[in-house]
Amino acid sequence: MEDKAIINRYGFNSDGAAAVRARLSAYRTSHPSFSSSSEILGINLGKNKTTEVASDDYIKAMEALGEFGDYLVVNISSPNTAGLRSLQASSEMEQLITRIQHAKLQNDLLKNKPLVVKIAPDLSPQELEDVAKVSLKTKIDGLIVSNTTISRPETLKSTHKNETGGLSGRPLKSRSLQVLKDIHRLTDGKITLISVGGIESGEDAYERLKAGASLVQVYSAIAYEGPGLASRINDELDNLLERDGIDSVSKIV
Repeated sequence: MEDKAIINRYGFNSDGAAAVRARLSAYRTSHPSFSSSSEILGINLGKNKTTEVASDDYIKAMEALGEFGDYLVVNISSPNTAGLRSLQASSEMEQLITRIQHAKLQNDLLKNKPLVVKIAPDLSPQELEDVAKVSLKTKIDGLIVSNTTISRPETLKSTHKNETGGLSGRPLKSRSLQVLKDIHRLTDGKITLISVGGIESGEDAYERLKAGASLVQVYSAIAYEGPGLASRINDELDNLLERDGIDSVSKIV
């Protein structure tokens, strides 16, 4: 609580793709305007802990759930699934993305869905450079920067700070912002960037937009501030734009 942070070690536990598909299908039936509304749904794709050929799981999940989403997320950065982050290595990432893209293009329901990759905040400068090169080479639609961190900043106060899992929230703010700036430079602004990690105010969102993000996401701050946080961030962002004489967020991006 005192750090405005969360440590999670859930991994990708769920009821499985079939159960999620049933829920999304039921929601679509009960909300006919869902697919044409302003609501945006991203489908997070990951692998099971024991799967040997990672791309098999990503493709199966994409084919089962992808039609319900507005965009697809290839999550290769959760710290809670053994071996998952190794998929960010240059050769592994390129092979994975290439195979997923091939499967997506063969499916009429999926071929036009944007494909983005979610990366970790703990990558070394060389690893970030490799991610940028593969992203440009494979022509993915975007990068989500970033997932939770396995590092533990010295500023943490909680007695739970050394528990295992991915750390998110306020302590991740400076690191996720730096990775955003680095990846924007490395990709020369040619890839859409979605910033996440420690965003809890309009000022935070404004800073990410100025650093190269086209979109921002919030997670941990909602646990502390509640669902009204999004409206507050929008209001604060409007005030900042007015202060600086900017009439549209697109002009920052």
